[in-house]
Amino acid sequence: MRYHKASEITKPEADSLIAVSGACVTDIIVISHGERWFDVRAMTRPEIEAFVADLAREEIAAENAKTALPN
Repeated sequence: MRYHKASEITKPEADSLIAVSGACVTDIIVISHGERWFDVRAMTRPEIEAFVADLAREEIAAENAKTALPN
């Protein structure tokens, strides 16, 4: 995965950030992906979209690795 400004946080940290949301680049504060949470306050909308796309590619690759037939 490429480098992104998002930092992984816990669910309680995400809840706290949402409750006290202050200044951020976009109106998106946190992103959840499965059981993982990410602080994306410093990211622009295109950066967030690229980050989410990378998360999806990572998940697809992991699923494909589970179902791949051994040679």
